[in-house]
Amino acid sequence: MKQEYEVRLDLFEGPLDLLLYLVNKAEVNIADIKVAEIAAQYLAYIDIMRDLNIDVAGEYLHMAATLVRLKARELLPDSPPEVFDDNEGGINDREQLIAALLEYRKFKEAAGALKGIEARNFGAYGRGRAEDVDSIAADGGEGGAAVENVSIFDLITAFKSILDRAASATEANHVVEVDDCKVDDRIERIFTVLSDAARGSEVRFEELFADDKRRIALVVTFMAILELVKMRRILFRQEETFGEIFVSRVDNNRESLN
Repeated sequence: MKQEYEVRLDLFEGPLDLLLYLVNKAEVNIADIKVAEIAAQYLAYIDIMRDLNIDVAGEYLHMAATLVRLKARELLPDSPPEVFDDNEGGINDREQLIAALLEYRKFKEAAGALKGIEARNFGAYGRGRAEDVDSIAADGGEGGAAVENVSIFDLITAFKSILDRAASATEANHVVEVDDCKVDDRIERIFTVLSDAARGSEVRFEELFADDKRRIALVVTFMAILELVKMRRILFRQEETFGEIFVSRVDNNRESLN
């Protein structure tokens, strides 16, 4: 799909964030990860980002290449060992990957703890972690964000489910369609859906895609959602980790008071 629109959002800290997300979602210990499985999942997310014209940093692509190499080694254990230059650094085997994830998680948890202490001491909440969508969405009230732990990866996961369902429903009917979807039009549609909801209520994430099941419409709608996140016009909420995502529109009156 050719698009002139490119999404550039500071939502990602790095590829280890995505890997940690995939490990947590699979509910496995880091030490028990299977490189072949996590590599396939990682590449699937990278493909979606590319499909959405999200500007994928080079470090994500470097990690993708590393995972593919480690996956090949895991699937072909009898292959000759590779020789690496010790000065190159990086991740050269499964053990180093696990060590990197454990180390990253330790510092991530420490940073989160320090952030909480700072918030309690100063009575204010600054910009959150880069991967938290609520950190770039508008505040839901005085002093802090209205939602917690809804990450860009949660949104991509939900969107991937929508794409998969749409593909399975239309795979038997291949139709050549004219590219008539625009981000601005989908933004207007999203605002209409959110405005039609009762005041202060939320809609399920899937409802924003309900009017048009064409793949191009689904992709452009998701791009519009990312643009609204960047514009601080919508909020997200999850009742449980990896649970269903709910969306609400920012209260303009409240925003004007902040």
